Amino acid sequence: MASSVTATEPRTPFEERYLAEAKRICLEEIPDPSFEIFLFGSRARGHCDRSSDLDIGIAGPEPLPGGVSRLMNRLIDSDVPWRPQVVDFALVTDETFRQHAYAGREIWRAAS
Repeated sequence: MASSVTATEPRTPFEERYLAEAKRICLEEIPDPSFEIFLFGSRARGHCDRSSDLDIGIAGPEPLPGGVSRLMNRLIDSDVPWRPQVVDFALVTDETFRQHAYAGREIWRAAS
């Protein structure tokens, strides 16, 4: 009998390379340590496929000054092959979405 649970696949060197590039861009664009930066969604949980987007969360004490457009543009203009989605969690009002995203997140920088 086949299991209905999908196993987490290990990341390939290709994935690791581009996730490291995305992380580097995020840390450059958001130097303020009071903002947590994290990967969430299928790429964080290891249940992604080639068409999965890149879900990046920003969580700080207030909305990110200037919004997420500059970061989005840097990611789009980079060599990172996945479509980025950047969410400022200071603006998220859907608690179910927040809990689901936080449950499987991979923290790239914890807030201090």
